[in-house]
Amino acid sequence: MNRRALLLAILLFSLSSLFANPYSGGVSLFVIDPGHGGKDPGAQGFGKNEKDINLAVSLLVAENLEKAGRSAVLTRSDDRFLELGTRCDVANSATFEKSGYPLFVSIHVNSAQNSDASGFEVFVKDEKKLIPMLSKVTNPILLSKYASYTPSQLNRYKDLVSRRVADSVVSSVQRSFPLARIRGVKKGDLYVLNCTWMPSILIELGFISNEDENGRLGDGSWQQRMAAAISDALLGY
Repeated sequence: MNRRALLLAILLFSLSSLFANPYSGGVSLFVIDPGHGGKDPGAQGFGKNEKDINLAVSLLVAENLEKAGRSAVLTRSDDRFLELGTRCDVANSATFEKSGYPLFVSIHVNSAQNSDASGFEVFVKDEKKLIPMLSKVTNPILLSKYASYTPSQLNRYKDLVSRRVADSVVSSVQRSFPLARIRGVKKGDLYVLNCTWMPSILIELGFISNEDENGRLGDGSWQQRMAAAISDALLGY
């Protein structure tokens, strides 16, 4: 092989590595995680428990996805307590079509000492934190998809796809609730984002400690609108 051909081969290999993506083909399984539950009520305010709001919206999101012909699984479908590790285990071990990839979506409600705090936001993993995407608990289907990538590449792609999904969810909610305060996408050192070996986001629907938002969070019609906005964004993947 002459020098020019060798340089071309190296360039093509570099480009293929750059544009390769273990998360191509679209989401083939949505893992919806209603935060808290059972003995863990989550944040509380004005007689409401976060766990109940999380579950109600999560059930609606999963229902919307399934009605659209997409596969969805819930980490909990009733009022039960789950350790954070168990939630991640559900996602990491779930079976999905290899032509696509799983996406983890955890749904929560916020709280603050300042009762004026309000707004919708989405968290993604901080890209500075590298997580062990290849481990003994990694789903065999994921392992087969990840086989040709380095740990740093897998972290980079996880972060990239997670951010895209988070941006889409924020934009969809902003369109559906034009008067709502949107706090945007933030980076967080959160267990369920750090211990799921796939693109993952954590949604904070609003502040249960804010009296106005509290009233909306517990309203069934609002929950349906919010679930629709989240589902519409997820269906784009």
